[in-house]
Amino acid sequence: MRIIILILALMATGSIAAQTLEDYLNIALENNPGIKARETEFQAALQKVPQVAALPDPTVSAAFFLNPMMLPMGNQLGSITGMQMFPWFGTLDAMQQEAVRMAEVKRQAIEVSKNELLFKVKSAWYPLFELEAQLAIQRENLRVLETDKELATIKFQNGQAPMVDAIRADIMIDEVKTEIELLEQKRKPLVVAFNRLLNREDDSPVAITGTLPEPAPDAVLRRDSLIGNNPMLAIFDQQIQAAIAEEKVAEYMRKPMLSAGLQYMPLVRRRGNDLMLPPNTGGDMIMPMVSVTVPIWRKKYDAAVEERRLMQVMYSDMQQDMHNELASMYAMTFYELEKMAQMIALLNKQLLKTQQAIDLMMAAYSNAGQDFDEILRLQQQLFRYRMEKVSAQTGYQLAQVKLDYLTSNNN
Repeated sequence: MRIIILILALMATGSIAAQTLEDYLNIALENNPGIKARETEFQAALQKVPQVAALPDPTVSAAFFLNPMMLPMGNQLGSITGMQMFPWFGTLDAMQQEAVRMAEVKRQAIEVSKNELLFKVKSAWYPLFELEAQLAIQRENLRVLETDKELATIKFQNGQAPMVDAIRADIMIDEVKTEIELLEQKRKPLVVAFNRLLNREDDSPVAITGTLPEPAPDAVLRRDSLIGNNPMLAIFDQQIQAAIAEEKVAEYMRKPMLSAGLQYMPLVRRRGNDLMLPPNTGGDMIMPMVSVTVPIWRKKYDAAVEERRLMQVMYSDMQQDMHNELASMYAMTFYELEKMAQMIALLNKQLLKTQQAIDLMMAAYSNAGQDFDEILRLQQQLFRYRMEKVSAQTGYQLAQVKLDYLTSNNN
């Protein structure tokens, strides 16, 4: 039993460690209640299609006389009338197209929500990545400082260096330990925010594996022409199409509507001496009926058509405004991407040169026991460069994520 439990635990640990950003994106899309709400809204909108495509419900009315009406054919007790209204030819098809277009607006809203969710998940993922990388750097910094302190203590014991060198290293050790504690405390709110996007429990484990990638040479390419793929622009296209369908429906409202039906009047026999009228000689009466609406108040129908046309103009202007806003965001984000790529290239050079300087000074300190404080300063400068590089790499990835969001490139 212990072996089985151990195997299951290892399998569970392996499944957590094996989760990648792509896995978390899929979990978010499956679990997010906002996406589910949009999908339900779309399904509800589809239910409008069969509703508007059907004929209006027929009307049935009945009337009766408190005292029978005496007619030559007999005594009329009342009447039963049934009527069916028929919209003008093509009206139902136009209304069905309108409902379909409105449903397409809801469907496109799903794509907008998915694009925004993926952007949020990626934007929450890379700060976690940055945090783990910074913790690794600070732990290595702590190990180096402890080695420096040990070396300075040995040099002091051998009379080759002052005791102050070990104290300087000890002061920096305390600072780095505090930095590590603060970074570990920072992990919890980041994990909670990430799990909330996945609609999971706050303390669900999040596996961070691998390292932040280096920007590839010539990887920064301007592709702002892909802004047109953003689903926020496509939703305006769907709204314009819906407004066109509404305009057609408004045009049909100018047409008359026809009604057809039957009226049935039951007659009963009458005695021959009632009001000196002869007894009835016929049967019940059936009367076909036809009615038509006369849309003579043209102004309200003209206003309805003009309203739909103005809505089309409004959506077109809103789309252009959104396109301009996305283009501005793309330009600024592209600048950030280029800046981070250049910053990473600079930091790589500084890291290399600083490490060379440290190696030379460590060799000199081993021989003469001098300039220990300068060694500590350069070492801390080296680790600051490494921390700055991690931040620049994170900034680069976040800028790339935003470009993907603006161009709807979530592959």
